[in-house]
Amino acid sequence: MDLQLERIKVLYVDDEEGNLMAFRASFRRDFDISVALNATEALAWLEHNNVHVVISDQRMPGMSGADFLSIVRTRWPKAVRLLLTGFSDLQAVVDAINLGGIHAYITKPWDPTDLKLRIEQAHEVHVLREERERLFNQYRQVFDASGDPIMMVDSHGKIHEANPAALQLMKLDKAELLRTSFNKFVVDHDILLRRLKSSRQGGVFKNIELTLRTPDGRTIDCLITATVVRKTPEGARLYQAMIKDVTDRMQQQKYLQKLNSDLDKRVNVRTKQLMEALDDLGAFSYSVAHDLRSPLKNIKVLSDHLSSMASMRGDEDEQDISQRIHKGASRLINLVDNLLRFARTDARKVESLEIDAAGVARECIQDMGGQNDHVEFILPKPGQALIQADPTMLRVVLDNLIGNAVKFTKERAKPRIEVGHAHKDGADILWVKDNGVGFESDKNEQVFGVFKRLHSSDRFEGTGIGLALVDRIMKKHGGWCWAEGAPDKGATIYIRFPAKGADQELRQAG
Repeated sequence: MDLQLERIKVLYVDDEEGNLMAFRASFRRDFDISVALNATEALAWLEHNNVHVVISDQRMPGMSGADFLSIVRTRWPKAVRLLLTGFSDLQAVVDAINLGGIHAYITKPWDPTDLKLRIEQAHEVHVLREERERLFNQYRQVFDASGDPIMMVDSHGKIHEANPAALQLMKLDKAELLRTSFNKFVVDHDILLRRLKSSRQGGVFKNIELTLRTPDGRTIDCLITATVVRKTPEGARLYQAMIKDVTDRMQQQKYLQKLNSDLDKRVNVRTKQLMEALDDLGAFSYSVAHDLRSPLKNIKVLSDHLSSMASMRGDEDEQDISQRIHKGASRLINLVDNLLRFARTDARKVESLEIDAAGVARECIQDMGGQNDHVEFILPKPGQALIQADPTMLRVVLDNLIGNAVKFTKERAKPRIEVGHAHKDGADILWVKDNGVGFESDKNEQVFGVFKRLHSSDRFEGTGIGLALVDRIMKKHGGWCWAEGAPDKGATIYIRFPAKGADQELRQAG
């Protein structure tokens, strides 16, 4: 039954029957009244009945009100106790407070209104005590059943209570644990104090890292959350300390840290090896430039001379052979030049400037000479294709893209090449579109591979490096490229530059 809705049960004890009758007559409509003529009768009645409030007169034969209420306090502590006394009985009041733990005292003759208010207040105290006990029992159930260790520890380190999980953690019985100071388990008090000061949030200390050493010598890594509960009778603060054993987690973290450290060491070793490989590549490039290119140029020059002599003698076979040597040497020189250009791209840093891509494309077309006069070029108007890029690298990109487009449209009666520009989502996109031979759509991933050729060298000359160089340059800019095409329907190569203000380090990392 809800105590707030239940009628207040009152036991009134007085050796004068007239007072009992007056009390019953005054309050029978408000309360559930029971009366007794002496303490002995009242104690016998309490053995079989529950009551909210006990009111006793002080001066009674056989046993005083203070002594009676002291017995009630011991045997029925939930009952709230009131004392009726005269002005002259101050010592009786003191005794009733000390022995009987009374809630209040009322002087005779009592005022009905005042007494009624005192009874209602006493009942409120009873209700609050019942609620406190109920909440305490609920807490106690949670406290005992918790899988996490919980201790009640004061600011001096004294342990007032501990749940079964805490006993299991410390490997001690309850009596022994309560006799031991919590400070004896702490490995480093100075570190604990610093962490408590830095982690306080009002009356709560959250997730304090702490290392405990148990009596059997084990070391436990813990996370403790401490909450201020109240003060002890001695004036020390009492904390509820919830402990999480994270020893396994900490060991796992240390293991992961070791793995990361080992990984860093391996990365450093691999980086050193990579740098050495890059140095070797640079030396190789130098060797190719000076040791391989020169003999090839000599072969090319000698083949020209041999061809001239064969022409003078009218030896067609010798002239054919010399022309083949000349053609092969030229292809090798072109391949060496492209390889050197490809290798040097990694070492060169991107210098990003605002450039008119239409102007760069126009320069590329002019440098190709008049043999491409039959090709129809469509270019953006000056100032309509402004992008952020490295000028030298952009020139290499457009040289390769326009050169490829010219090459693959040479079999067309009306070759047509378009250089376009669009600004989308803050980024700049250029494309070179032709109406040439195109390629199979399922091979668009191979277009930008080194030495990847989608057409035979007899039909279209090339080294297979041009578009790979384009891909490398775009990655250094932080952008990318892709291709679209279909057989005999031409091809379009797209290059995308990142938006202005993009991270330069990302561009360098490409």
